[in-house]
Amino acid sequence: MMAKNALLKAALIAVAAVAALSLFSCKPKTPAAVTEKKVYQLGFGHNMPQGSAMDIAAKRFAEVVQQKTNGSVVITVHPNQTLANDYKMIEMAIDGELDILLSPTAKMSAVAPAMQYSDIPFLFPHKDDVYAMLDGATGKMLLEQLGQFGLVGAAFWGNGFKQFTANKEIHSPKDFKGMSVRVMSSPLIMDQFRAFNANPIAIDFHETYKALKDGGVKAQENPISVIYDMKFHEVQSNITISSHAYLAYVLCFSKRNFDKLPPDIQQALMTTAKELTGYERELIENQESDMLKKIEASGVKVAYLTDDETEKFRLAVNGILYKYTPVIGNEIIEATLDYLKQKYHRVAVDQILIGLNADMMLATAQTGTAIERGMKLAANEINERGGLLGRRLVVVTMDHSGNALRSVANITLFSKMEGLVAVMGGLQSQIALSNLKSIHLNKIIYLIPWAAHPEIVKNNYTPNFVFRLSANDAFTGPFLVKEALKKTRKIALVRVNSVWGAKNEEIMVHYLKGHGLKFTTIEIYNENDKDFYAQIERTSRSGAEAIILIATGSDGANIINALFYSKKKIPVIAHRSLIGGNIFNDIKTALSAVDLSFMQTYSFITAASSKTKEFVNRYMTDYGVKSAREIPSPEATANAYDLVMLLAEAVRQSGTIDTEAVRDEMEKIQRYDGLTKTHTPPFTKDRHDALDETGYFMAKFDGSGAIIPIEEGKK
Repeated sequence: MMAKNALLKAALIAVAAVAALSLFSCKPKTPAAVTEKKVYQLGFGHNMPQGSAMDIAAKRFAEVVQQKTNGSVVITVHPNQTLANDYKMIEMAIDGELDILLSPTAKMSAVAPAMQYSDIPFLFPHKDDVYAMLDGATGKMLLEQLGQFGLVGAAFWGNGFKQFTANKEIHSPKDFKGMSVRVMSSPLIMDQFRAFNANPIAIDFHETYKALKDGGVKAQENPISVIYDMKFHEVQSNITISSHAYLAYVLCFSKRNFDKLPPDIQQALMTTAKELTGYERELIENQESDMLKKIEASGVKVAYLTDDETEKFRLAVNGILYKYTPVIGNEIIEATLDYLKQKYHRVAVDQILIGLNADMMLATAQTGTAIERGMKLAANEINERGGLLGRRLVVVTMDHSGNALRSVANITLFSKMEGLVAVMGGLQSQIALSNLKSIHLNKIIYLIPWAAHPEIVKNNYTPNFVFRLSANDAFTGPFLVKEALKKTRKIALVRVNSVWGAKNEEIMVHYLKGHGLKFTTIEIYNENDKDFYAQIERTSRSGAEAIILIATGSDGANIINALFYSKKKIPVIAHRSLIGGNIFNDIKTALSAVDLSFMQTYSFITAASSKTKEFVNRYMTDYGVKSAREIPSPEATANAYDLVMLLAEAVRQSGTIDTEAVRDEMEKIQRYDGLTKTHTPPFTKDRHDALDETGYFMAKFDGSGAIIPIEEGKK
C-alpha cells in the first residue's frame, strides 16, 4: 500500500510539472529583450604630431570606419609616439597590444626587410611613379609579406619625397664628406650616406631636433612636411630639394586582433585604409608648397638639384639598388625597372659588380672601411677610363659585423646579384674560412686583401677561386719570431683563442722547435676578455723578455694597457691585425712606457713611386686627409686597390665576366705594376698568394697615430 501511494505521489508531481510547463508555453508573448550592441574599441598609433596631415588622415580614418560600422567600431588615435616609439609600437602590434599601426616603412623593415623599397635613393623620378608602384602589384607583394610577421598590411600612405637639410649647401655627394648625419635606424639609409662618405648616426625621430640644435649631427633627411612640423628648419640653415627617396608609411593591423574581428568589420577597415590613401597624400601635397614658402621666409636657403647634380648622386648610390635587390625581391625590382623603362625610356646602366663582405660597423670596421676605399678608388679610376668591357664597375658593400653566419648569408645574397664577378673579404681569417664552401659552391672569385690564415688560399678546392694579395701567416709567424729573436731568446706568446690564433701558434712553435727553442709561456685569451692580469703575471714570471702578440682591435688594446698598468717592461712584437681597428687613442698613454711594434706589408709614407703619389693625391681629394700619414690601415687600402686592378685585367683578358673564365685569367696575368709591388706574375696556377715575406717590415705609431716604418726605405 505504501509503495502504491509513493507511485501515485510521483505521478501527481509529474502531472503538475507538465501542467506548469504547459501554462508557461501558453503564456502571452512579450517583446524580446533588446540585445546590447557590441562595440569594438581599437587603438591606432603613429609618430607624427597632433594636427599634422598624417594625424588628420588618421582621425578621418577613425570617423569613416565608425560611420561604416554604424558605431560598432570606435578608434582612438594616439599621435606623436605617445604610446611608445616606432619600434615599440611595431612590437605592440605584433603582440596584439596595439590594433592599428601607421609606421614608416624604413622602420618596419626591422621586421620585414623588403619594406625598405621606397627608400632606394634616386630610383623614382616623380611621386606618381611611387604611387603607381605602391598601389599596384609591387605594393601588394610587399603588403602580403607582413602576414608572416604578425601584421596585416592594408595600404601605403606617406609623407612625401625626402629632402636634404644641412648647415651648408648640398649640391653633390662630396658635400657630405665627413659630415655626421641623422638617419633612421635603417641599413639601406645608412648605406646611402656612407656612399656619400658621410657618417650616418641613427637617432630617434623625436630626438632629432635636439641633436641638430646641439650639433651632435649636422644634417638629416625628411620630407618638407616633417621638416616643418618638427621645426628642423629652425636648426638647419639649408634645404636641398633632392626628392631622392619617398618616405612611405604602411597602414597595417595586428593580425592577432584583426583575425578576431567579424568579417564585415575587417572589410570596413581594409577598404577605408585604401579609400583614404589618396586623401592622405593630397593633404601632404597641399601643405608642402605653403610650408616650403614659410621655411624659406624664415631665412633658410633653399636649393634645387640640377639634372647633372642628380645624376652624380644617382651614380654614387647605384650599388645600393643591387645590394638590396635580393632583400626586397627580384620580382619587385624587375617590375619597377620595367615600369621606368617603359615610361621614361630609362635604360639601366650596364654594370659589373664587385662585392665587399666585411665588418663595417664594429671592432674591425677601420679595416673594412680602408678596404672599401681602396676598392672604390680603383673602380673610379677604371670608370674614368671608360669602364670595364664598356660597363661601369660598381662596388657593393655588405656588413657582416664579425658574424660568420651573417657573412655566409651575405655571400648567398651576392650570388644572386646579376653582373657580380667577385667578392672581397675583410680582416677576420675565421670569417674568410667560413665563406669558402659557399664561395666555391657559387663559383664566386674571392679576393683577400687582409686575412692571413694559410688555409684560406691553401684550401683543397679545385678549381680554387681564392686569390690573396696580403700577408700569409705561413710567413708572418716566422717573421715575427725572427724580429723577437733580435731582442732576446726568451719569448712569450699571447694569442686569441680562435682558429686564426691557434694556427699562428702552430706555425711559430714549429719554427722555434727547428731552432732548438720554445716559448717561455703560451697565454691564451678569449675574445672580449677584459681582465688580462693573470696572463701578464704568468708571462712575467716565465722570464719572458719579449711578447709576440696575436690579437685584434680592443682585445689587443686591453693587453697593451694591462702591461702598462702592471708596469711590466716587456717589448711587444705584434701581428699586423692588432691595428685592424682604430686602437691608437685607446693605447696612447700606454705607448709612453710600452715598447710596441707591429708587422706591416706596405706604407704610403715611404713608397715613392709616381703611381703611389698619384694614388695618395686621389685619396686626399676623395677622403679629406691632408697627407699620406693620415691614411688609416694603409696596407688594407693598397692591397684592395691592387686586387681590383688585377681583377679588371683578368676581365679584360677573358672578355667576359663569367667567373670561371675570369678565374682562369687571374692565373695568366704576366705583369702588374701595382702600389704594393711589381708583380711578375701576381698569381700562377699553383700559387694564389701574390705576396711573400720579402715585403714584410716592422712599424710603430708616432705621436699622432700615424704608422711609421721602423726601417726607412722599406715599403
